[in-house]
Amino acid sequence: MTDPATLHAHPRPQPDPAAVRTVVCYTRTANAGKSGQRLLGRQRAGLEAEVVFRGWTVAAWVGDLHQSGTTLRRPGLQQALALLAAGQAGALLAADMTRLAVDPAVASQLAALADRGGWQLVTLVTLDRHPRPCNAPRRRRTGGAWGSGCHTTGPHPRRLDPRSHHARRGPCS
Repeated sequence: MTDPATLHAHPRPQPDPAAVRTVVCYTRTANAGKSGQRLLGRQRAGLEAEVVFRGWTVAAWVGDLHQSGTTLRRPGLQQALALLAAGQAGALLAADMTRLAVDPAVASQLAALADRGGWQLVTLVTLDRHPRPCNAPRRRRTGGAWGSGCHTTGPHPRRLDPRSHHARRGPCS
């Protein structure tokens, strides 16, 4: 029997992207409001890039805003599972496993559904195409090219366009 912690990290450790032609793209966040919508947007952007890179077809985009990942009873996930059960796609694609399930038991249930249904669970993390999980904290560079705390490298953007760099990101510390 497979260890649930392993399932949580990689429910199908070796997804076969070459066998995938059509995917259901899934996004989820427990956050509500604008912050949740921004997170869903970032997840979608990553998924869109992967779909284009792989040449996959998207059967449907489904998402769950303000939904916990501790259960499979989420409206968007249920819609995605119905599409997969009907054979409309060969994989469920998400940014990372925490978007699908945060509980090892739920991850195990989802992996079992995929095995029984003959479809794959694929995440950007299992494809090694995502530099960090979407919910990982963003880090600023310390000691960048222009002194301590500046998050830039190379020519300082302020010298290129004074309106673009620090107006959006705030001053370098």
